[in-house]
Amino acid sequence: MNLQYLYRKFRDEDEAALEELLRNTFPSFKENNLWLWKYKLNPSFKSSLVILAEKDGEIVGCNYWMLRELKLLSNLHVKVALGADIAVHPKHRGFGVGTELMRYPRIYGAFKEKGVLLSYMFGRPELSKKFYEPAAGYTVAPNCTLTYKKLFNCNQLKDRFQKIDQAVKSNEELKRKLKDLAMCISFKLKGAPEFSVHIEPEMVYLNEGKAEKPDVIIEGSLPLSSLVLTGTVGTGDLVKAWLTGKFKIKKGLRHIFKIRKAFKLFQAALK
Repeated sequence: MNLQYLYRKFRDEDEAALEELLRNTFPSFKENNLWLWKYKLNPSFKSSLVILAEKDGEIVGCNYWMLRELKLLSNLHVKVALGADIAVHPKHRGFGVGTELMRYPRIYGAFKEKGVLLSYMFGRPELSKKFYEPAAGYTVAPNCTLTYKKLFNCNQLKDRFQKIDQAVKSNEELKRKLKDLAMCISFKLKGAPEFSVHIEPEMVYLNEGKAEKPDVIIEGSLPLSSLVLTGTVGTGDLVKAWLTGKFKIKKGLRHIFKIRKAFKLFQAALK
C-alpha cells in the first residue's frame, strides 16, 4: 500500500468533502443533485461500502459500491456489489490511489462484512487492461454488455433512425427501394426495452414500447439482433439463427428477406 495515503470507510463528517470531490470529478453531479439520489437517500446506500483515500486530512479519492442481489437459480440469490463511482483528485492521479481504492473492500473485509460474494461494474472498456484488470483482477464480460451500451439505448437508437430518416427523405433512390419494404417490426429482446421500427414509403422511425399492429414480431438475443439492426447479418445466418431458435419471428416469417434488405439499405443510408 502507498503509505502517503490513508484508506478508510466513509464517516458522516466526510459528506461535504466527498460531495465536493464528486462534483469536481463528474459534471453530472454538478448539474444534477446526484449526491442525494445516488448516495444519501438511496435505499442501497451503505456507508461502509464507500471507501475513501485521505492525505493530510483531505479527501482525495473515493470508490462507491452499491449492494445488490443476483439471481443465479430460481431458489438461489447471492449478494453482490456494483461499483458505482471511482474518483481521484487530479493532483493525486498516477500514484496508485485508484488501484488501492478498488482493492480495499476485498482486502480489508468490507465485502465480507456484507456477505458479498461477487463484485462487478459497468466500466469504460478502454480502461479494462490498463486499470480494472491489473488493479483488482476484473475481467471483461461477453460482448452482449457492450452491445447493450452501444446499441440498445433507446435514445441512441432514436438518433440512429432519425439520421436514417433524414437520409431517406433526401434520397429518391432510397425512397423508391423502401417503398416495397413498408412494414412495422416489433423487437422483444432479452435484456432490452421493447421497441418497434416503422418503415413507411416516405419515412422511417423508431417507437419505444409495444407496437399496436406489427407486421413482424422478433424475439432473440441482443448480440444477434444488433447485427440485424446494423444490417451486417447475412441471410443465411438469419435463417440459421431462426432454425436453431436463437432468433424467433413469431409473426411475419415471410418477411425475413425483406427485413434484411431493409436494414442493409439503412446501413447504406448512414454511409
